[in-house]
Amino acid sequence: MVGGIGFSLMFGIYLVKFIFSRTINNNESRRLITETECPQLFQAIREVALETQCPMPKKVYLSPDVNACVFYNTSFWSIFFPVKKNLEIGLGLFNATNTNELKGILAHEFGHFSQKSMKVGSTVYIANTVIYNLAFQEDKWDKWVDEWCVIPIQSLAFFGKFTRIFTNLVKRILQYMYRVVNHSYFKLSRQMEYDADRIACDYIGKDVFASALYKIEILASSFNVTKEALANLAEEKKKVNNFFEAYQIITDIITQNNHLSISYQSLMDQEIPTLYPPSRIVIENTWDTHPSTEKRVSHLTSCNSKKKVTSFVSSWTLLPENIKLKVADIVEKEVQTSAEAETLKTISNEAFRQWYLEYYRNNIVIEKYRYFLNRNILVFDRSEVAANKIDTPFTAANCDVIKEYEVALNDCNTLYKVYYKQIEVESIRYLNEECSIKALPIKRHEEYVGTLSVKVKQIDKDIYQYLMYCCKLNNNALTNEINSIYDAIFFAQTNIKEHDSELDMRINALVNELNRPVNRTDEEIIELKKMINSLTNDIKKIVSAGNWNLLSTVGDTKMIELLQTFVQSPLDESTNSVIDTEQINTMIQVKVIYFYLLKTLEHKSKIRLGAKIEEIERNLPIID
Repeated sequence: MVGGIGFSLMFGIYLVKFIFSRTINNNESRRLITETECPQLFQAIREVALETQCPMPKKVYLSPDVNACVFYNTSFWSIFFPVKKNLEIGLGLFNATNTNELKGILAHEFGHFSQKSMKVGSTVYIANTVIYNLAFQEDKWDKWVDEWCVIPIQSLAFFGKFTRIFTNLVKRILQYMYRVVNHSYFKLSRQMEYDADRIACDYIGKDVFASALYKIEILASSFNVTKEALANLAEEKKKVNNFFEAYQIITDIITQNNHLSISYQSLMDQEIPTLYPPSRIVIENTWDTHPSTEKRVSHLTSCNSKKKVTSFVSSWTLLPENIKLKVADIVEKEVQTSAEAETLKTISNEAFRQWYLEYYRNNIVIEKYRYFLNRNILVFDRSEVAANKIDTPFTAANCDVIKEYEVALNDCNTLYKVYYKQIEVESIRYLNEECSIKALPIKRHEEYVGTLSVKVKQIDKDIYQYLMYCCKLNNNALTNEINSIYDAIFFAQTNIKEHDSELDMRINALVNELNRPVNRTDEEIIELKKMINSLTNDIKKIVSAGNWNLLSTVGDTKMIELLQTFVQSPLDESTNSVIDTEQINTMIQVKVIYFYLLKTLEHKSKIRLGAKIEEIERNLPIID
């Protein structure tokens, strides 16, 4: 009777807990600001709010990110008692944008809430969040049930398990309903993006808003590159004076390498052009809430605004320097986790520029050979390739074949994901023809990929033959070095392809099984230990077959020692009912380290190969 009462009580709480649930929108990188601190920024926000017929935000926050958003904490009662929204502005947007572009971005965010028709979207979002939490999220209620399932009184634990099974059934029904409803809701979200774009466009003008969208794509990429670069700089016990100045330096380098100019003094009218051929596949992903920049810009053609902007002022003029530095400190602390900030030496902007250019050269395959080497080089038998005379394979025609092959592989992967329902699509087109989800052109595309694969493999053989021929003519000493680089590349690629994904799946399955809140019998625990030992044994075999000489070139002594100790360690083959969690943690750690070393070895070997090819061609400009 106690178990039955417990089931009724807990299931009743599950059905009404959404009334008391609350979703808190937290971001530790945010910094609250006031109008006293940033009067010019608040003046710009007020102007945008007035023009879009939207109330001023309750609070304004700054973050380092390349992002702007209106956010608020949600609960079930927010449907009936709307809450005031907060505004977050990422200072990553300020680099290379002008005040008009920034206002356009803010107008888009306010556009989601400025019209009565769009307020429906806010209500639907809150209701959607509540349903999602009920169907997918776990909270204290789930923790209580899990503890109930493993109490030592079996008759009471039975009702805990029954409660879990019954609520899981309800959750599956809710999850199905959530997915059905969200097919339409996500389509609505995409349309709301276009509507918010139109409001921003009407306010600031098509050219300005399109420019802002183009710049955001570039800035988001250079922002992440800057964070990665500064983390590596911190490893060398160095830091920059201001994150955003380093960010501007890297943005300039990236755009110059792509033959583009990005500045607050001018508008952009194009994205960074893609150098790859177009995909054969066009899909409409059911779960995409945001259209691509290309689609968003194409929808701006319906904008009726004739507003023209003739003067451009940097977005940074809206912020006092001390606020900029305080936000810069937030992101600098994130990238300096591996080193004590006070021990780092500050370098000048010019010194940082030179450091990054050198870092870029040492960590990126030389541009001339990038498309030929920075990919999965097809493995071939080098003993069958003679060092006979051959023209350079580094031609534009060969490069185009490789690019076509890389796009074709991605398309193949997309078709497989659609077929296995890893991607849900509303529609799919192949070579501009509508396809049925049940009759995807997989075989047709595989034949196309196979034809390209033969061509690409021949190009890879020609590259090797060309290098061997050049070494034969000029410097036989380089022959062994080139072969050692190919040894490393093929060894790393083969191991990653054969084992990485498969081991990840097995480890995830094991972790999920261990995390299940069940009382296992001694026999079940012994069977589980056999599963753990089988996985451990397989990882040992893979690691022990590794080329330690190659791995030691990219890993430190501690990493190599950990791998070797693991290979030599005995398995827990005892028949007791205790699982050795330390063995499991070590096994997972070894797997992660081993494949990290393989990927590092592959990447660095391709950089070395590019440098050697440049050296060979520099010393051999013409082959007679």
